[in-house]
Amino acid sequence: MDKHLVIEWITLHRGKILGAVAGLAVGISIILFGVLKTFFVAICVVLGYLAGKQLDDRVDIRDKILRLLGER
Repeated sequence: MDKHLVIEWITLHRGKILGAVAGLAVGISIILFGVLKTFFVAICVVLGYLAGKQLDDRVDIRDKILRLLGER
């Protein structure tokens, strides 16, 4: 199989591939560790992603926290 065809196929179906891999990872995690531990890890991943996104967007964390607490 031609390398360029494989790369093109992966590019065209990136969402499906990532979704399948994520589903496989969640399924294996639930089987190995249980639902609650898998849910906890998923929450940590989401919180880490959101914190990293804030850093990438150069958001002032202190200002964000003060706004959430109603100080501003």
